[in-house]
Amino acid sequence: MNNLREIAQKFNISEEFAVYENVEMARRFSFKVGGRTPLLIEPLTENALLKALNTLEAEKIPYFILGGGTNIVFSDTGYDGVVISTVKLNNIEEMPLNENKSSGDQVVLKCQCGTLMNTVVNFAVKNSLTGLEEFCGLPGTCGGAGYMNARCFNREISDVVGKITYFDKIPGKKDVSGGISEIPQFVRKTLEYDKTMWSYKISPFTGTDKVISSVEFRVKKTTDSGIQQRAASFMKERVEKGHFKFPCAGSVFKNNHAFGKPTGQIVDELGLKGQTIGGAQIAPWHGNIIINRDNATSKDIKALVEFVKEQVKSKTGFDLEEEILFY
Repeated sequence: MNNLREIAQKFNISEEFAVYENVEMARRFSFKVGGRTPLLIEPLTENALLKALNTLEAEKIPYFILGGGTNIVFSDTGYDGVVISTVKLNNIEEMPLNENKSSGDQVVLKCQCGTLMNTVVNFAVKNSLTGLEEFCGLPGTCGGAGYMNARCFNREISDVVGKITYFDKIPGKKDVSGGISEIPQFVRKTLEYDKTMWSYKISPFTGTDKVISSVEFRVKKTTDSGIQQRAASFMKERVEKGHFKFPCAGSVFKNNHAFGKPTGQIVDELGLKGQTIGGAQIAPWHGNIIINRDNATSKDIKALVEFVKEQVKSKTGFDLEEEILFY
């Protein structure tokens, strides 16, 4: 803890961060659950984010990257380390697709990792740019969407991604005795879109130490005035599906084409909708949504997730895979 106090002071004296101590975290997650963290920092620039990562690596202090907090169940006991929030990294820049030659009606939106996807969609629609309408209302950030290859209405982030800038952790070197002689360090890299590296709700970043700092989306200029109505129709469908009725994280489990039907339908057919454990409930209107119905804890949500997996496995033989992450 003394080490954390020193780190807090170090970040506090810098003008590159907003710093908060002893933070109640529940309000920062869409599920509205979770304990406290002793230190939360908000880098104001991408360079500051890189500096924070390398500072914490050097001090061997655990850290957690927080984007929109919309796909995460945060532990009731909190987090004994530093939470790095990307909320202040929210700039959007419209750029030509190719700087040195004409690209016709195609342009790029370069978005910092903390930019909310819905903000990006609204920016695109306002500026008569099409290609992102299906993501209207998607909770979470560009960084999170890129990390998990978010999918909405049969359209994936990988369908519109051009280039991603990220920080990659280079392992420390071992000396002759087997010990680490150099501290691991993050360096800036870029990744051009390659279809072979992406799949259903999987990206080149999923399950890695890589930290996305910005995402470039490929969109097109349009004179079609209907894009606003199109985007609004997807938002309306989210509302009608009950995504915003109670605190939740949207779909809990991935769909699997091998099952022959959506996961929500499987849960529904097993009569599990409305099932509760503590304050957590399988949404009465959708089998693949778990809601915080009544002051649920992360323990309640985890128990309900495991209950659904066990029921589906025992009655259908299918192994469900969570889409949400537990920390």
